[in-house]
Amino acid sequence: MKIKNNPILFAYLGIAFVVVFWGVVPTFKKMLIGDSYSASVYTAVTAFSAAFALLAISAKHLRSVDRAYFAVAVPTGACLGVASLLQALAYNFDASPTNQAFLENLSCIAVPIILFIAIRKRPTVLTVSACILCMLSSIVLAGIFNVGLNFKTADILNGAAGIIYGVNIAVSGMYAKRFVASVYVMIQHFVYAIMSVIMAVVLNFLYIGGAPVDAFAFNPTPLLILALVGIGVFSSALCWTVRTHSMKYVSPSAVAVIMPLSAVVTGVVAIMLGQDEPSFTLLIGAVIGLVAAIISGFDGVERKPKRIEK
Repeated sequence: MKIKNNPILFAYLGIAFVVVFWGVVPTFKKMLIGDSYSASVYTAVTAFSAAFALLAISAKHLRSVDRAYFAVAVPTGACLGVASLLQALAYNFDASPTNQAFLENLSCIAVPIILFIAIRKRPTVLTVSACILCMLSSIVLAGIFNVGLNFKTADILNGAAGIIYGVNIAVSGMYAKRFVASVYVMIQHFVYAIMSVIMAVVLNFLYIGGAPVDAFAFNPTPLLILALVGIGVFSSALCWTVRTHSMKYVSPSAVAVIMPLSAVVTGVVAIMLGQDEPSFTLLIGAVIGLVAAIISGFDGVERKPKRIEK
């Protein structure tokens, strides 16, 4: 059967593409955030790049925009902005790209809870099992076996970001069938970009311990700016649109749990670039995360998606 005639297969291939691409991005974020760009400047530039790219792509669909788009996309865009900023700020505390990638997947906790509260969708045994394993892999990757319950500030920020991403995933999945994915994600990213600009100003003048929370930094080197724009267009605009469209056919819970596969890619790339070191903790966390992703795959197809009324 051709892929174009099998939307479910196409959706999983889209998610696989996002998994690989997002697995590579954290290593580049670690290189760019710090001396070259402050966390809020990084998020602002990438978000605006994504938003304007999506505006160009979605021009023919803009007439279909109504209040429903804004009612859903604005709050989920705010969630995206807060979560992305928390992740970026984590690099001010020497965050590990691998830990960040795995802790982001704490979203698997929030998704089934929100779906149950909002549309009374009861999680299956497979969903619950996959979520528990996903959470366990995140805890393992945070170094629980090495440092006990003493999580680092970067781990707390990344874990919080993961849970907030879960809100975005769940709500977006509930409404995915109603909206044109590129238009919906465009509105999200404009909200995200505006929030990032505000935070770039606020956090530069907000002092804790005698230093700004996020001291303003912007490197005007054309090659570095091009790198930021590229990350915004491909990692944000393209990947978020592909994932949102895929949730027309794959449940949000499955999407939230399949994402640990990106952390495996992140771990391998980070080790290759010398940003992380190979360890049994990484191996154990990766194996658990992979098992969670496989389990969720068996339970991830939306056979009878629930319609959401205005």
